[in-house]
Amino acid sequence: MTTNEAHDHHYAPQFFLRNFAGDPEKKKITTVAKSGSHAVWAQRSIAGVGFEPDLYVHLQNGTPVSVESRINERLETPISKSDTWAKIVSGRTDALDRSDKAILYALIRHLEVRTPHYLATARELAEHAASSDSGNPFTEEERDMYAFFRANPNHENMMFNMMSTSLDWTEESFAGAGLSIFRSPIPLRSSTIPVLAVGAPEDPALRLPLPGMVPYQLVLTLNRNTIAILVLADFDDAFMNSEIDVAIARAFNRHFACQFSYFEKVRHLITEKDDDLITDMTWAPYDLVKETERKIIFRRREA
Repeated sequence: MTTNEAHDHHYAPQFFLRNFAGDPEKKKITTVAKSGSHAVWAQRSIAGVGFEPDLYVHLQNGTPVSVESRINERLETPISKSDTWAKIVSGRTDALDRSDKAILYALIRHLEVRTPHYLATARELAEHAASSDSGNPFTEEERDMYAFFRANPNHENMMFNMMSTSLDWTEESFAGAGLSIFRSPIPLRSSTIPVLAVGAPEDPALRLPLPGMVPYQLVLTLNRNTIAILVLADFDDAFMNSEIDVAIARAFNRHFACQFSYFEKVRHLITEKDDDLITDMTWAPYDLVKETERKIIFRRREA
């Protein structure tokens, strides 16, 4: 690493976060942010959320190597300069069609893996694999791989950086993947861990790469009124773009509130001060402490 390289590595790209900005300059968003046992909804600077110091750094021959700029050059810039992204930014998501599928697929798979939540989950799996009674049906090959990562944590960082800077590992799953665009009549939420895995109906066409996996779909809010859903399967290049009703939109919003509550690495729930925010946070489970026009304070209930 050179001394002039940035050390605050944004895992929630700023070009993505600007789609949820509430000011004309697109520099600020409103989020619920964790603060110890409390969570506070307020307006915040986009530059100040969704980053960790030196997240994309590994050692190479004992020297720290940062791939943060490589992520920007190889993935962020090409995606943000695409015609597909121009449709999303301008609010023309009704015009998204099958020609946009490759960019949307790339965006979802990239944002899925480049986060501290993904890295923490991999490390948790490695620890579970060390136990014969963990409850996870690991193969012997998987146990050997995780044992190697436990003994060589820098290799785990290198693998994380490799997946964050390339889409080569996703190529096999592209063919047959199903992609749906859902346009909402109410504002949609997101988070600084923007790709959310939620349950999916059983289907023999679904691809479940690890033993014991349950069917799932990958959900990404593209802007305040549009969600993209990716299903890894053999669906013969399925694509759809349609409107959803308020009830379905509210269900997706509650999923993001649940994600914020359950996972430690989800530091910010991106949301407007909508009619459901206090209801969903109370369910999440937080208690309302104080509400003003510019700030809402919640306290997490003890188990």
